[in-house]
Amino acid sequence: MASAAAPSVTIKPSADTSYSQVSQDGNGSAKTTLATCPQSCEGNSAGERQAVVAFTVAGLPAGAGNVKARLELYSWNAFAATTTTAHKASGGASSPGTWESRPTLGSALDSSSAVTKGYNAWDVSSAVTGNGAVTFAVRQSTRNTRTYWASADNSNAAIRPRLVVTYTTGGTATPTPTAKPTATPTVKPTVTPTATPTVKPTVTPTATSTNPPGWKLVWSDEFDGTALDTKKWNPKDSSVDYDRACITSRPENQFVRDGILTVRALKEDWKCAGTTRHYTTAYLDTKGKASFAYGRFEVRAKSPNGPTNSTGLWPAFWMRPDDGGNGEIDVTELPGGAKYYKAATAAIFRDYTPTKSDFRYTFPSGYPGGGFHTYTTEWEPGVIRWYIDGKEIWRREGNTPAWLKETFGSDASYKRKFHLRINFQVGGWLGDPDASTTFPADFKVDYVRVWQR
Repeated sequence: MASAAAPSVTIKPSADTSYSQVSQDGNGSAKTTLATCPQSCEGNSAGERQAVVAFTVAGLPAGAGNVKARLELYSWNAFAATTTTAHKASGGASSPGTWESRPTLGSALDSSSAVTKGYNAWDVSSAVTGNGAVTFAVRQSTRNTRTYWASADNSNAAIRPRLVVTYTTGGTATPTPTAKPTATPTVKPTVTPTATPTVKPTVTPTATSTNPPGWKLVWSDEFDGTALDTKKWNPKDSSVDYDRACITSRPENQFVRDGILTVRALKEDWKCAGTTRHYTTAYLDTKGKASFAYGRFEVRAKSPNGPTNSTGLWPAFWMRPDDGGNGEIDVTELPGGAKYYKAATAAIFRDYTPTKSDFRYTFPSGYPGGGFHTYTTEWEPGVIRWYIDGKEIWRREGNTPAWLKETFGSDASYKRKFHLRINFQVGGWLGDPDASTTFPADFKVDYVRVWQR
C-alpha cells in the first residue's frame, strides 16, 4: 500500500529586494523583479547583485517532523552554465536595496548549475526548523550578466517567490521530493501606462547580451526602475514636419515597467506646432548626457509591426552628432506595413537630400515584430559594421561611400561625438497609417548598451 503524501504549506514572501553593490547597477526599489549578478557584473568590477527574500513560516502543527523546505524563484529565461547558490541571511529584505544594508549571509544551503525557464528551486531545509521568520539570499557566481526573477510585487501571483514546506505527523507520511519543478513561462501582455506591472517577456537573450571580447561596457540602461531615468535620457515635447504625430514626454507615450521601456504610439488628437494632429508618440535622446566617438552600440527590442496592422509605423534606434552637423548612424530602423515589416534597415546618412547608404536585411525566419531581437552597430576608425542577433549583416569601410571618412572619421584622433536616439515615427516618408493600423502600438526596448575598446 502506497504511503500518503506529506502535508505541506506554501508560504508567500513577507518582503524581497535586490541588493545592488553600486548605484549604477540600477534602482533596487523597483520590486517587480529581483536580480542576481556576479561580483564583476557586465564589465563593472564592483557590480554584484543579490536577490533576498524573507518569509514568515506559519501553519506547521506542533510535533511536525521531517521538515523539508525549498525556496522557489521564477525565471522568464533559461541560462545554461549559470551557477546560483541559496544562503540563509541574518537580516530582512525590506531595504530599498543599498549594498550597505544587505544582510549577512550564512553558509551555502544549496546550489544549482543552470537556470531553467519557470520555477527554480533550492533545498533550504537546514534553515527551516519550524514556524518563524527566515530570510534567504540567492547569489550568482557564473555568467557575467544579470538573471531576473519575479518578485513578490509582480502582478501575476502565480510566479511570485514561494517557500514550500513539507512535514510529517506521527511518522506515517512520506515527504514530498525536493526535485526542482518547472513551469510554463507567462508571456508579458501589452500594458497601459497606469496598469499594474506585468511579466517580463519570455525571450532568451542573444549571444551579444554579455561583454563581447575586446570591448568594455561604458554606458547602459537596463530599464530596471519604475520610470524613465532622466539622468540618462531627454524625453521631448516637440514635433517634426515629417512625422504625423505630436511628440510628448507624457507617461502615456513612454514608460518603464518590468525591465522594459515602452515607447507607445497612440491615435488621439493633440495640439502641437500650431495645429491639431491625430496621433501622439515619444522621442528620447542622450544629448548632453551621453555621447560617443566610436564604440559598439546595441539595443534589444521588439517592433510592434506585423503584416496587416502596421502601415505607417516606424520605430528606430539611431545616432546623431552633438554639433548638429551632417551625419547619422541608424543601428536599426523597423518600418511597418506589408511592404516593410519583414526586414530591418541599417543605414548611414551624410545629409537628408538624401545622401545615404543603407541596407535592408530580411530575416531568414520570423520578422522584427515576432519577438525581441538584438541590433548592434560597431563604429571604429575606417569601418562601421552592423549585426542582428549576433550575425554581421552589412559593413561600410574605407572611403565607400566617398563621404564616409569626412562624416564619421578615419582614425583614432577623430573626436566628433554622437548621441543616442530612440523614437517611434508615425506616418511620413514611408506612408501614413490606414484603417488597418492598430493603436496603441508599442515599441518595446529591453536594454541599450554601449561598449568601447
